Amino acid sequence: MKYLLIFCLAVFSFSACQNTASKTDQTTTEEPTDSGESQDDPDLVAITDVIHNFYQWYEEAQDKLNGMNIINYGGKHLTLNKANVDAYFDKIFKSGFISKEYVESEKAYLSKCEAEWQKEVYEDGPPTGFDADRFFCAQDYDIKFWTTASVSAEGLGTDAVKATMSGDEGGSPRKQNFELKKENGKWLITKIECATDPTE
Repeated sequence: MKYLLIFCLAVFSFSACQNTASKTDQTTTEEPTDSGESQDDPDLVAITDVIHNFYQWYEEAQDKLNGMNIINYGGKHLTLNKANVDAYFDKIFKSGFISKEYVESEKAYLSKCEAEWQKEVYEDGPPTGFDADRFFCAQDYDIKFWTTASVSAEGLGTDAVKATMSGDEGGSPRKQNFELKKENGKWLITKIECATDPTE
């Protein structure tokens, strides 16, 4: 009887160990659930490259672009130099990073600025609507943020996304929002979110 009891306990212990091992195996082999977007997503990689590469291009082209004189100074009121505005945006569009929608939106923004200028007598300083660089959304910027900060995107898997670049600029946390669309297999920036509209 004593040996039968020991045998039963041994069988029970062996069975319990096997069940525990089986549960452990199931736990360790179960695939983790992905709660966020993958940084290896081909579209996210392409979107990140478009944003970073645009700012690298803009940093290098900035002096030339600023020398294109899109504003006529000298009169009582400032006006736009329409031919230079077209040439300015043509150069930006040909960079290959910016959509036609962005160009048309920025031209509309400049027209709003020009309407405001007609209400003002210009004396000195930045014209209304030009208090900040429209691409950097600020007067001062750290190019490292704009060319290296991490990018996340909502709407991956479609042809239109909202992207957010997050990181540190000048010792402070910074987020910058964009909208992009995929056209002929290539991502293009359609909007750079800046709060500098003179009519709002």
